[in-house]
Amino acid sequence: MPKIDIMIECPSCNGTGLYSGMAEGEGIAVICYKCKGSGKYHFVYSYNKFKGRKKKEGIKRVFLKGTQYKIGLGVINFDKVGPIDMDKEGVSYQEFLDGKMPEHITKLECPMLADQGACHDTPGFTEKCNELNGGWIGFLSDCKHQLKKEECWKRFYNTK
Repeated sequence: MPKIDIMIECPSCNGTGLYSGMAEGEGIAVICYKCKGSGKYHFVYSYNKFKGRKKKEGIKRVFLKGTQYKIGLGVINFDKVGPIDMDKEGVSYQEFLDGKMPEHITKLECPMLADQGACHDTPGFTEKCNELNGGWIGFLSDCKHQLKKEECWKRFYNTK
């Protein structure tokens, strides 16, 4: 099995051997936990060379990502959302193996719950979310606009 074995600059302290954060006052540092103060880090990584994507037995459908709900096959009656035929969402495993990628389950959650990173990377998207809620959203699932998430998905896809 191939292995990478190299001495590198400590990624935690950037080679200083020290950490100074929230609990350390001005002019104070503590010894870096990762390199024990040396500034260097022994990086060792064993890996298998990629020979092609392997198959995973027992998989019927593939979804883009997990959600705030437990997902499965067939019609599922989700709280606050209602029934969704999950066999019509995502892609079949064979479609995935053939190169087709699934899309977001837009009926299940808003863009911020589905892909918060992409929303923050889209100029003005999160500001509009805050505006629709009359101020800063502290807990995303409390968004007042959840029942109108189709409008948010249109905004999400139109700004990409």
